Amino acid sequence: MKFKVCDANGNSISDPTVVFAGTGGQLTMLSAVRGQIPNPDESQYNDIPDVAFRYAGGFWIFNMATSNLNAQTTYTFRINLNYGSVTFTIAIK
Repeated sequence: MKFKVCDANGNSISDPTVVFAGTGGQLTMLSAVRGQIPNPDESQYNDIPDVAFRYAGGFWIFNMATSNLNAQTTYTFRINLNYGSVTFTIAIK
């Protein structure tokens, strides 16, 4: 997942202490529901070995391993930011 955090002038913010909330966790699982979302888009495939936030090319990039998640389950997560959040949903086959 890629997302951009900007200042009032549209300039990207790369300082993690400014971007991420100081809540003790940058990622929160909001729900885990048995079953999958209808017709998931499987055109992109990435096998990523860990969870990490990194900054490159003006974007924050989030990588998440899914091997510890349950099959046939849809998960919703929130990335906690200082000013707002980013919510995303994934379905595990």
